[in-house]
Amino acid sequence: MSAPTRASLPPVVTAEEWAVAAAELRAAEKEHMRAGDALAARRRRMPMVEFGSYSFVGADGPATLLDLFEGRRQLVVYQFMAGPRGARAAACSPTRSASSPTCTPATRRW
Repeated sequence: MSAPTRASLPPVVTAEEWAVAAAELRAAEKEHMRAGDALAARRRRMPMVEFGSYSFVGADGPATLLDLFEGRRQLVVYQFMAGPRGARAAACSPTRSASSPTCTPATRRW
């Protein structure tokens, strides 16, 4: 990696100018955080869909979804969508990347 050139560096300013810029940045960061918090709250309020009655056959015989998930009443399902022109969506998404060691920066396509 080459050394940064003077043109690519931020300007040199006085301490007072820096303090003003830092205060503006902090305000923008707080606004960004509040928007993210509001979005997360909205996601938590999303309605739920009740699953029908599904039956599976496993090593111990027939089982329902409730049996498979050991009595847990909620199941989170992430739906991966097709990409442009019906292409398969990337195997790694922001959600999957957080929980899968196989999703590395080299395998992400989003």
